[in-house]
This record gives sequence, C-alpha cells and structure tokens, in this order.
Amino acid sequence: MTERTVLIDLTPLDTPSRWRGTGRYLRALSSGLSKLSDTERQGLRVLGLTRLGWDGSFEVTEDVGAFEGHKELEHPTEQDHYRVSWAKRMGLWRAVRAIRPDLVHLGDPQGTPLLRTATRCRWVVTCMDLIPMQYPERYFSARDGGVAVGRMIARRRYASADHVVAISEATKHDLVRFFGMAPERISRVYNGVDLEAWRKEPGLGAREAIERHGLWGKRYLLYVGDTDWRKNVEGMIEGIAWARARGSDVVLALAGVLSEARARRVDQLAREAQVQEQVVRLGFVSDDDLLALYRGALAHLFVSRAEGFGLTVVEAMAAGCPVITTRRTSLAEVAGQAALLVDPEDAGDIGAAITKLASSEPERARLVELGREQAGRFSMEAQGRGMIEVWKRVMGGSLSAGG
Repeated sequence: MTERTVLIDLTPLDTPSRWRGTGRYLRALSSGLSKLSDTERQGLRVLGLTRLGWDGSFEVTEDVGAFEGHKELEHPTEQDHYRVSWAKRMGLWRAVRAIRPDLVHLGDPQGTPLLRTATRCRWVVTCMDLIPMQYPERYFSARDGGVAVGRMIARRRYASADHVVAISEATKHDLVRFFGMAPERISRVYNGVDLEAWRKEPGLGAREAIERHGLWGKRYLLYVGDTDWRKNVEGMIEGIAWARARGSDVVLALAGVLSEARARRVDQLAREAQVQEQVVRLGFVSDDDLLALYRGALAHLFVSRAEGFGLTVVEAMAAGCPVITTRRTSLAEVAGQAALLVDPEDAGDIGAAITKLASSEPERARLVELGREQAGRFSMEAQGRGMIEVWKRVMGGSLSAGG
C-alpha cells in the first residue's frame, strides 16, 4: 500500500493564537497523533508545516507532537498574526506544490490560500465556530470589510474546502444552517484535551500557587479566558453579586491576559455591581498554576453566550472541578449531565447555581465524579483517531458524514 502524506498547518502557533483556543486545538491534535501507534495511523505520514514565507519557502517537521511554536516568538503579536495569514494566502499553495502531500489540513481557516486549486491535493479545514455569523454586527468589523464582506469570506473559507471538520455537533449544525453545506461534507471530531495533565495531583506547590494569586482561604469561582462580549463577563459578575446578596461568601477569579480596555470594563462592571473587592483579575496563569486553581475552586464558571466547544469545561472536569455552564450552543453538548446548566442572560439563574454549590458539598462531590467520567470522552488520542478516519475518507473520495 502506497504511503499517503498529510500536511498539518502549524504556523498559527507563531501568532497570538498559540495561547488561545486555536493553539490549544493544534497542540492537542498534534500530540494526540504522536501518541498513536503505526497501526492506528493506518499508514499515514503526518508532517507539520512550521514556517512559511510569502514566496512559498517553508519548513516542516515529522515530529508534530513536539512543535509548540518558535522560541524566538515566545510572545507573538498581532503583527505576527497578519504575517502568517498573508503568507498562507500568498505562499502556501507554492509550498504545497513542493511538498506534494495528498491532503492539507488547516486548523485555522484564516488566510485561505488564493490558488488552492493549483495544488492537486485535498484540503480539509477545521471550523471552530461560526459565532461571527450569529452576531455579525459585533464580530465583523471594518477590518473584515464589514458584515457583507465578512460573511462572504467566511463562506469561502468552508465552501471551497473539500471537507470541513466541525469540533461539535452545534458547529456542524451552524455550517449547514448558515452556508447550506451538505451534511456529508462535514465531519464532527471533538477537541481533545491532555487528560493526564489535568488529572494529575497538583503537587507540593499547589498551596503556594493559590496563595500567590491571593486566593488561599477564599471560596472562589474560576473563569479562564478572555472577556469579549460573548464570554458574558457581566453575567458572571452579576451572578456573583446575586449569590453574595443571599449570603454566599464567594469571589470571582478571572484567569487570562486582558487588554487595558477589557480590564477597565471588568473593573467598571464590578463597581456597578458593588463587588469590586470580590472580582480578582489574575492575568496570565501557567498550566501548572491553573491545575492548582481548578482543584481549589468552588467551581469553574463558564456562562458564555456562544462557543464552538468549550475546552476549559473539559479541563476543569478532568481536574476535579465542578462546572457551571450554559444550555446554549455546544456547552450543554460537551458538559452533558456533569454540570449545572444555566441561562446566561439570567443573573438569578447563575447566582442560584453558585449558591447551590456553595451550600452543598454532596452536590459538589456528585459533579466532580460525573465530570471526571465525562471528560474521558475527550482525549487527545480519540481526537487523533477521529481525524485519521476523516482524512482516509477524504483521500479515498468517500465523504461520508462523521460523528
């Protein structure tokens, strides 16, 4: 049997996406693939594209699980994001013609190659979410060409691919709803999480990590991520205020690097809700510290208005942290019966869930047990095996539905 080659685009790891959902997605997929046996890879050779120039110059690696971005770009900027996107538009097709893979997989759809059809290989694109299509006035800016152009570009990213991987059934549904795509052109492959890393004991430095972030001895709800509109920071803050007004001595800890504007907005919302002393911005938190913070939290609070998957929900469940999340989009799908589900627009609903966990240790223990079991569905190896099945179908010409 002739060996077939798949090329995964890892260049987004040299952009700010390295520390965001796209970066975690690519690292989990690469790590999951590297953990599979030769038999599980089914004769596929997997290469990672690690560097790309506008002129089509490139670097690749066969050790895809080891690449995490170039060290000289330890803190990539938005300028790096534009550099990588334009290199993909202008040079990726040239690099692909030189490498001659049977299939190219773009984990980040931004920067669609302009002459993709000249490469004579199959193209697969991952769709994380279609949140800009759901809320176009909020997410298609003038930089995107406005709503009309933004929608057109989004449609092209997916309609021009040979196959699309959706990271949840909710995202798959949105691809059909917004673009009229045939379901058989879409496969659902859930994101993978490094379960071993999140399930391990935090270690001797766990207390020191919690103390360093000013949370030791406090009953805190932990949120991890940015605070743009869809993340619903106002719902979290109002929920905390509701619970405190009814006797729950809880605080909200926000882990993640925020822009100055978003940090000011968080502080303003906290002042308006009169909980400015109970909302703590932690800034960047390493994964080692994050494990300790998950383990010590009253719960992971994630009441986003819209998500394509919700990685931190799985991380928290694997770490033994109860989860409060929403009934919307993919979050209920990922959490299953292992979380308290609330209406993100109802501060009372959010606050009541917080109060329930703050007042009932048996309820917390129940959710911890269910969460650890639910998290087991989302291993990196399962993601890798699912992706190989998709690639084999696409290269074989049979585009049957996945999931």
